[in-house]
Amino acid sequence: MTEGSTICFPVFVEGALFSIGDTHAAQGHGEVCGTAIEAPMNIIYEVEVIKGGRKITEPQYETDDYYAVTAFAETIDEAAIKATRFMIDYLEEEKGMGRNDAYALLSLAGELKIAEVVDVPQMLVSMHIQKDIFK
Repeated sequence: MTEGSTICFPVFVEGALFSIGDTHAAQGHGEVCGTAIEAPMNIIYEVEVIKGGRKITEPQYETDDYYAVTAFAETIDEAAIKATRFMIDYLEEEKGMGRNDAYALLSLAGELKIAEVVDVPQMLVSMHIQKDIFK
């Protein structure tokens, strides 16, 4: 996440119990050894509760350039399948696409990325889609 990112978190408990931390000055996609360039940071953020919005089960985020979903699972394969399904849901609900068309679009323009493998037993995969393809 960088300056200007919008991140959506599902809320599962009353009051949300939100906290933020583990900031890095730099980290590659696919964190493999449990470290990056750890750095203390001052973070300014705004929290807004969106009631009645689209239901999500794992964090999703966007920048001016792309929309992204995340998916945790015990294997990379399972996480990739979940990320693909989450992005199909987004395309169907937010862009009005049919599920089959969204699935096909992701083969053409989806960017499936291994985000981290260090937090065993959970693997994290993200999928990005560039916003400019919808112009």
